[in-house]
Amino acid sequence: MTFSIVAVDREEKSVGFAIASCCWDAGQVCMAKAEAGAIASQAQGNLAFLAQFFEELDAGRDLDAILARFRAADPEIASRQLGMVSFAGPAVAYTGRRCTPWAGHDLGEGFAIQGNTLAGPQVVSAMRDAFVETSGALHERLYAALAAGDAAGGDLRGRQSARLAVRRRGAGQPGTDALVDIAIEDHADPVRELGRILGVGKTLLEILGHLRAFSRAAPADKPAVLGALRALLDDKRDGRYLDWWESLGMAYHETGDLDRALEAFQIYLEINPRMQSALEAGVDLGTFPADLARRLFATS
Repeated sequence: MTFSIVAVDREEKSVGFAIASCCWDAGQVCMAKAEAGAIASQAQGNLAFLAQFFEELDAGRDLDAILARFRAADPEIASRQLGMVSFAGPAVAYTGRRCTPWAGHDLGEGFAIQGNTLAGPQVVSAMRDAFVETSGALHERLYAALAAGDAAGGDLRGRQSARLAVRRRGAGQPGTDALVDIAIEDHADPVRELGRILGVGKTLLEILGHLRAFSRAAPADKPAVLGALRALLDDKRDGRYLDWWESLGMAYHETGDLDRALEAFQIYLEINPRMQSALEAGVDLGTFPADLARRLFATS
């Protein structure tokens, strides 16, 4: 009732998974941990395997030994399906004989693909081809695999949820290592929706890249950096990008380009006129420049 891929990128030092299912919360059957590995425990998944997997890795056991211990300890193992990867050694997978057909798995360098209750073996083979042939960051390759499996027929029963997560030490919010973590719980086309959100995330990363470049650039180079950011934002005039128009305007003000700062904040207020009161309050708080406020509010 699920198709998934777990994978590591040893050069990027990242690890993650992508999964889709006709069931709610497909991602609950997977787990990834930075600098350790990833596991999928699906079909009649034993979720206790998730935490146990990382305990076994911490104890120094390789993936073949971990799978052997799982098979020996679980009387219902024939109804389970597992895929496991780590940063040491080849990936492993297991498909129990009582998994609903079509069920099977495939292995490659640094990845395991597994699925059950699928439209056919073409789902897994399409995922493998897409993962191997796609270049880029691990999350891009994982998504390519998931989308290919979905296009090849995916879950025989239909679609509801999908999740993609990548962990890398020090990524994301402090303590999370979450480079990417997107879950679509209930959607008519969850894999496509996951891809759309990844696209939004890619744009936000580009914006942040421009702002980081601005902070590091020599004064003479800052206008060019802001010009590139302004071009990127030009067709993004909705609430999702409101804060970035503010960042652009403040950056222009920092360089002394009051005209372009004014234009950025005019667009900011076009997107959300209610923010004028917050900007006005910012003048008194010292968080919004008074010289910019005088020109902005005279024309707003």
